[in-house]
Amino acid sequence: MDQQPIQHIQHITYSTKYQDATYEYRHVVLPSQLTAIVPRHLLAEHEWRSLGLQQSRGWIHYGFYAPEPNVLLFRRKLPPQNPVPEGDAAAAPAPAREAPTISTFM
Repeated sequence: MDQQPIQHIQHITYSTKYQDATYEYRHVVLPSQLTAIVPRHLLAEHEWRSLGLQQSRGWIHYGFYAPEPNVLLFRRKLPPQNPVPEGDAAAAPAPAREAPTISTFM
């Protein structure tokens, strides 16, 4: 192949993100011209970035879409949720207070 992967950046497409309870996911579709040079193992960040992929930090390549070898699957862990435990008044927001009226002061 005589073209560098970086020349194909404008042809890389990124799915919208979707998630389950643990991970956020997305898939990336590479131009078919890059398929021949994509290693068939799970890619480290420096490897997928060298193909021209541009994503924020934290994305992990976890697989390929078997029917289309130019589709790479990525995920990243969702940040932990911090629900307020029941009965924990210190962590709960204070109740809203009514604004004073003139009759309150008389």
